[in-house]
Amino acid sequence: MKNKILVSSLLASSLLLTAQAHAVDATGTAYFNLVAPITVAKNADLNLGDIDIATDGNCQIDAAGNETGTNCLATGTTRAVGTFDITGLDAGAPTISVSGADTSVAGVTFTPLLPATALTIDGSGNATVSIGGNVAVVAASTVAGAKQIDYTVSVTY
Repeated sequence: MKNKILVSSLLASSLLLTAQAHAVDATGTAYFNLVAPITVAKNADLNLGDIDIATDGNCQIDAAGNETGTNCLATGTTRAVGTFDITGLDAGAPTISVSGADTSVAGVTFTPLLPATALTIDGSGNATVSIGGNVAVVAASTVAGAKQIDYTVSVTY
């Protein structure tokens, strides 16, 4: 009986050893583009100057520096667009955006304004973007004084 078990075991082992595994390989290729990070730096602050709070209304400066609105006053500091320098861009299709409306100052809604969401990139991979803004005033809720609201410029590439 021992011999029969031994022979059966040897026969099964030899069948397993003689069976051959088959394998086929294929090679794939991974493509990618290594891109240095871009930088965004504020060059100049947006300044909307003096804004009347006696009546409801708004004061706006567009990204080209044009002033509109019933609450813009000729007094005070000179209005100026905000500017940002963006460096390290390649010829892709980067887009720019700004944060949305902000109501963190009582009686005021500030909205940053972009001229466009596409960037014009110079031959060195740089761009400058101007940001305007709109301040809407609710006279009954506004308190006089110097105010500031931060906004964010984002570049997606």
